[in-house]
Amino acid sequence: MTPEWAEAFVDDVLEWSFMGFDDLEEVAELRAAIEYFDVPVQTISYADFVAAWNRPGAHASHHAVVGRERSGSIVAYGWNHPGLPTDANPSVWFDIGVHPAWRHQGIRHRLTMWLIGRAQQWWEHIRTAQTGALWVGTTVDEKRGGLTRSMIEAGLTPQRWFFDMHRPLEAGDSLPPLPKLTDVSIVPFDDSLSELVRQAHNEAMATRPGSSPVSAQAWESSINDHPENSQLSWVALVNRDTPAHEGAAHGRVVGYAMNLAYDDETSEGWTERLGVCPWCRKKGIGRALVIASMRGFADAGLTSAGVGVDTEDPNTAARFFGVLGFEETERVVVYGRTFRVEQPD
Repeated sequence: MTPEWAEAFVDDVLEWSFMGFDDLEEVAELRAAIEYFDVPVQTISYADFVAAWNRPGAHASHHAVVGRERSGSIVAYGWNHPGLPTDANPSVWFDIGVHPAWRHQGIRHRLTMWLIGRAQQWWEHIRTAQTGALWVGTTVDEKRGGLTRSMIEAGLTPQRWFFDMHRPLEAGDSLPPLPKLTDVSIVPFDDSLSELVRQAHNEAMATRPGSSPVSAQAWESSINDHPENSQLSWVALVNRDTPAHEGAAHGRVVGYAMNLAYDDETSEGWTERLGVCPWCRKKGIGRALVIASMRGFADAGLTSAGVGVDTEDPNTAARFFGVLGFEETERVVVYGRTFRVEQPD
């Protein structure tokens, strides 16, 4: 049942209604038309829409709308993806699409405002006295000037950048040696370290807007999806035979590079997750993890290395990987805004 405080109306240009499961196929067709025109970095398929619909806590029939033109065809959609009400840092990611033929009528801006307002309604409905802030945001290809303007006009600001970087690992290529670190060792990932790596990942990502902790179940599921690739991953571990590093317990995981190999014509080793605990940064740990990954890929017979970069400082990150021979592709920007509860005097 749709909550009585939720309204699907966005504007009077289109006929708006909450999305139903039967709409997903047509929404996927709309998305395909949008992607043909825009050539985005990220694509969304029908299977992706179904997975989002079935995600725990999604309740898409309350949080997604479609806009139809007079003939009844869907030409716009907006979809909020709220986190679980129990998340420590409440967040709502949204996805938006307007057919190219229906742009320049202000639909995208009004739909963005509806999604933000709807996210706030959800938050007011579920929040407790301990919940003081809600983060709302979306991703935009850096080249999409019109969509970028819509986000800025809606009060969102650029907060994080995603982009891929690649470099060849040619036969005989001279890779940099693994640097020696004080009190920290770079060791192969082992299943016995999995929970410690998950905790380090959540600590490394905790300060990033819109991030939520990865549960033990979700983490193990991601590891089990590619069990054969665990031998390509690396962990930064505080040495047991040296003084505790910055107060860390011996054997504590302070960084990680979770890698996999693409079983296709690219023969590329891919760093899917890379992070260092905040209090342990600027000590060469991240660089050591990347070098260990490259050397491991080469030893496995892979011909290139790739990494998905998630950063709040895109230029510094590009330089960091560029020094190691990586070149970047198109960027995707996270636009977001934090809403806080005004505390009474």
